[in-house]
Amino acid sequence: MINRFKSWWRRRKNRRVMQEKNQLREFVYLDEVSVTSLVSSRKGAIPSEITDKLTDSVRSSMTSNTETSAKVIKASFGSVLESTRTQDRQVLRKATIQATFKDLYEEEWDAMPMRTTSGLNIPPPSEIQNILTNPEPLARKMPQWVVGKEQLTRGRLIEVEVELQADSVFQVSAFVSSFLDMFAGSSELAGQIDRGEAEGVREFNGILEKLLVGLVPIKCRLVDYQVVSLDGQEYLVHRDVLESVPLGQRPRETPVYLVGVTEQDLFWKDIRRVLFSKARVKVLCRLNQIGARSSWTAVKLADMIGNIVPGFAQQFDSFVSDVLRTVTSDSSVQEPQDAARVETLVTYGNLIAQEAEISLTDSDRSELRRLANENAHLLGISVPESRPAFRKIAQYLTDRYGLVVDPDKSHDLRVQARSQAGLSGNLSIQPIITSRLQNPTNEEERYLDAEIIAIYW
Repeated sequence: MINRFKSWWRRRKNRRVMQEKNQLREFVYLDEVSVTSLVSSRKGAIPSEITDKLTDSVRSSMTSNTETSAKVIKASFGSVLESTRTQDRQVLRKATIQATFKDLYEEEWDAMPMRTTSGLNIPPPSEIQNILTNPEPLARKMPQWVVGKEQLTRGRLIEVEVELQADSVFQVSAFVSSFLDMFAGSSELAGQIDRGEAEGVREFNGILEKLLVGLVPIKCRLVDYQVVSLDGQEYLVHRDVLESVPLGQRPRETPVYLVGVTEQDLFWKDIRRVLFSKARVKVLCRLNQIGARSSWTAVKLADMIGNIVPGFAQQFDSFVSDVLRTVTSDSSVQEPQDAARVETLVTYGNLIAQEAEISLTDSDRSELRRLANENAHLLGISVPESRPAFRKIAQYLTDRYGLVVDPDKSHDLRVQARSQAGLSGNLSIQPIITSRLQNPTNEEERYLDAEIIAIYW
């Protein structure tokens, strides 16, 4: 009876393992060179094509024999009828990088100190207490619940579930590039932005893009693990274990992030769809360092320069952090330029009259100024919301003199009026970036530095 139960349990466990290995995957990122290199190091040559040959053979035979006997003559007659039919069928399967990745995953699955699994039962309270008081032996015995530095050695493959996100340096660079390109394509929007601020941000972004050299740094929070200090050392402990401990007895938890650099060309989807959504994905990666570290540099070129100029990487990290705090800090709106805004609307009315060759009376000028005073505050908001102010000026002249103002000409006159009145741009890049990025935090963090092999879900 016991043997039957053990056999059933092994079959059940093997079935669950096969389900984990054969899970359905959709790739977001895949490094073909890394996958091929790792599989070759284990198995040698990788087949490019696989041929399956199926042969069906049918053979039929019929034999008859007749014998007669006489006193003098004895004769025997026999006949054999045999037919054979053979059918060959060849199936040619072309090996793909996805198939090679599957071979790598199945080959290394058992050896991974960290891997994503589902349906695991939380250890009993006695085991949880042992994890918190004596974690080292249990880290070797139960790596899915507690992982020590000895298991996270350089070169080990791990699979973790993370919230996929680009590092804040790349987020700022990507958003600023899109933001400035959008304004460069519209003369009206360009007239709304502070050119001095825009040029300063553009110059800094140019430095970042050159230092990134086409790489995309990612910083992804691990979903299932937190770093805690146990017995004087730091361990990665599963979140389910920590949540089963009463709140007052839990050790201090530190968030842990998977960090690394990816190549933009190796993403299978548009990075704007996947790197800014914090979607939960699985990552197969190879560790670059031993255990979780307390620092990481997103701009790897700074590390290279740091080998020549000692201390450059630390200085650059400090510089980037200061700039990001400045860019993402709450900035107050510029002091209202009431006089310039009023003058802009009045000038706009005068330009319409000049274009239509109309001489304005003193009454017209007084009415235009009154309308300008009432609507000047709208020019401090966004471009779509500032248009009603100009529209009321144009509407007055239309009702007064029956003018028809062409939309394209109206746009040119608005830009000209702003320029003549000296109204500087009042759209700031800083609050827009602030609305899309979280402010830098001083929260203590830990980092697993790794080479990213594949990202999938």
